[in-house]
Amino acid sequence: MSAGVASTWRLFRYHHADGTAKDWAYRRLADGDLEICWGRTGQVRQQRHYAARDGTLVLRRAAEKQGKGYIALGEAELKEGALVLIHPSAPATGPIPAAAAPRSSRTASRRVPGPLDLSQIAAGEDDFWF
Repeated sequence: MSAGVASTWRLFRYHHADGTAKDWAYRRLADGDLEICWGRTGQVRQQRHYAARDGTLVLRRAAEKQGKGYIALGEAELKEGALVLIHPSAPATGPIPAAAAPRSSRTASRRVPGPLDLSQIAAGEDDFWF
């Protein structure tokens, strides 16, 4: 983190279905450069510095995060590894989802709720699958 910089972070949060969450945030420094930080909510441990000329990259990444289900929460301060919201954004219309819906079958949960009965798949077809 840059010393002596008191600018606030623009905070985005993603809520997982299991109740956990992760944060991603960016801020513009006094010299025009940008920083991003990310990690589990309350445990932001990673940061990266970008030159001012790469500002559009950071803003594009923020838009991508929202497309993936991150919610823009507002302005925050980074204190001891936690992003603390100080100026919330205007509330979104409608309820905020607990987690984003899976985007494809590859990202869907692979947990099986219980034993599966496969006896009715292609019943009467000898060696259908093999």
